[in-house]
Amino acid sequence: MSSLVRSAIQRPLLLPQLSAQQYQAAWQPQVAAIAPCMSFKIWLGAPQAVQWFANEANNSKNTADSEQAAGANSAEYEAAAAGAAAAEPGTEAAGENQLQQCQHLLTKAQEEAASFKDKWQRSHAEMQNLIARQAREKETLQTYAVQKFAQSLLEVADNLESAVKAAPKDVLQAGADVSVEKALGYLKSLLEGVQATERVLLKNMASQGVQRLEIADGDSFDPNTQEAMSTIPTTSPAQTPGTIAAVWQSGYKIHDRILRAAKVIVYHSKE
Repeated sequence: MSSLVRSAIQRPLLLPQLSAQQYQAAWQPQVAAIAPCMSFKIWLGAPQAVQWFANEANNSKNTADSEQAAGANSAEYEAAAAGAAAAEPGTEAAGENQLQQCQHLLTKAQEEAASFKDKWQRSHAEMQNLIARQAREKETLQTYAVQKFAQSLLEVADNLESAVKAAPKDVLQAGADVSVEKALGYLKSLLEGVQATERVLLKNMASQGVQRLEIADGDSFDPNTQEAMSTIPTTSPAQTPGTIAAVWQSGYKIHDRILRAAKVIVYHSKE
């Protein structure tokens, strides 16, 4: 299309928004001006001419609107870019602040982890030392558990040693000429020493919770603390079947537990 035709079409577009009749009235002098330039025959008032100019006017108007919208979008983009550029220093500062906070939290967490690790290592070492110390104490206790009881028996051993030394060696030799009176004196001294030793032994055993079971002839037989080795028939009305005739071996208990049952002889009826 020639510049004359384009000018004729665009000139009515410079007017305010018009109706179709107003655009037609505005195009009539333009059609007369460009008629010689057209390759086909145009006459004023023809419907074809009016439709053609209307289409051209719409196309030109759409092009102008597109260019205006593109310009507006470009202006908005430039404004947004300028705003982002203006806000960029603040964003960088906020990012640096967050990074410093994260580094501070990381350093604090590492320090706490190191403190916890140190405390755990110390506690672990203390626990290992405690286990080793308890093992040594247990071994020592098992090895020397009877130390106190053994010390209490030393007095018994001393008494027995003294009893043995009470009789001279020449008296103990075979064929020694010793009077009966002198021999009875040695025997009495030996018996007294043994009795004293027994008393000391029972006392020391009682200090450790070990006691002799007190059983006398004529007591009823108790299967919980006694063991019948044999039975003998009664020989007199004073002897009752099921009672103890004699204690063959004494019994002992430790606290409330039987350490050894007493071995006894029990009466039974003749029938």
